[in-house]
Amino acid sequence: MWPFGKKTFDLIDDRWLREKGIPQEYRDAFNRKSKNLKMEINRNMEKLSDSENMVSEHDSQIRENELKKARLTSQQNELKSSEDAKHSQELQRITAEIELSTGIIDRLSAEKLKFQQTIDNTNETIKMLQMIQNKNVINPGQLVQSPIWASGDHLEDIRDNLPRVTDIDNSDILHNEE
Repeated sequence: MWPFGKKTFDLIDDRWLREKGIPQEYRDAFNRKSKNLKMEINRNMEKLSDSENMVSEHDSQIRENELKKARLTSQQNELKSSEDAKHSQELQRITAEIELSTGIIDRLSAEKLKFQQTIDNTNETIKMLQMIQNKNVINPGQLVQSPIWASGDHLEDIRDNLPRVTDIDNSDILHNEE
């Protein structure tokens, strides 16, 4: 038996992990056995697949609600042109349904962005674990200095440009009903 223990490595910089969206639990990735790395890669691949399925599911729900909203908007425009539009309960009901659909679309879009961020972060995690497992990088210092890393947080820009629920302006509906 070899009298010396296995060489231990420093922990991966937690600030670097945060920037890449990689969970802090992987700070000790260089000190893990290859079998454990492989298991974590497989677990993250499953997480990636689940998140991609959720994005697809949210896409279809968003499209479904956008079609419903378009149909309701068409009905609303027809009712606005009728003579009794000022006191029409049907117009109020349809307007409320349009607002509900808009809220649902906003919520689904926000959830979809979270899943897309999860996909991005999980891809970064898988890439890091594979680099360690394949010995493309041999220590934490080399990992954090590696030029092949792409930014894992590009979705922040998209999220900042999406309209918030409080940014929705229905003044055109209110002015047209009066």
